[in-house]
Amino acid sequence: MLSDLRLCHLVVGVTDVDRSLDFYRGLLGMEVVFDQLISGEPFDAVLHASRQEEGRVVGGVVGGVMLELVSLGTSTPPGSGKRGFLGNQNIALSVTDLDATYRAVVDAGFQPAQEPFPIDRVRMFFVNDPDGTAVEFVEFPGGARSSYEMHRGTELTAER
Repeated sequence: MLSDLRLCHLVVGVTDVDRSLDFYRGLLGMEVVFDQLISGEPFDAVLHASRQEEGRVVGGVVGGVMLELVSLGTSTPPGSGKRGFLGNQNIALSVTDLDATYRAVVDAGFQPAQEPFPIDRVRMFFVNDPDGTAVEFVEFPGGARSSYEMHRGTELTAER
């Protein structure tokens, strides 16, 4: 059993980040922490894409929880047998030792989608639950336990 887990963030796939920010920031008071472009082979493996995806991710705080809005600029065609990238996408858990977590997941008989990989200064890997929901394990630099801590340098507390 893995014991060094902390809920890190929720991922919501959106079709238009700016339009979604009107809702999440305007109505729900989302405090934007970071906004960056994303691309690369690791995302293709996670999304089971046949071509390189490119997009944008905006992370922010809603109700004391980190939320990442992700837009890939495309969506999976209906009837393709693949899950589209809209709505809630995965559960993200932060760990302090990603390599040990990866070995523990494999030793427990589960097959991650890929080996740990870096994006910017963050390392991660994904494994699916029995129904296909992705669970992301994340290790942040400098001992941070969330993207909020990494970008803001302080722990996210319920008062925010």
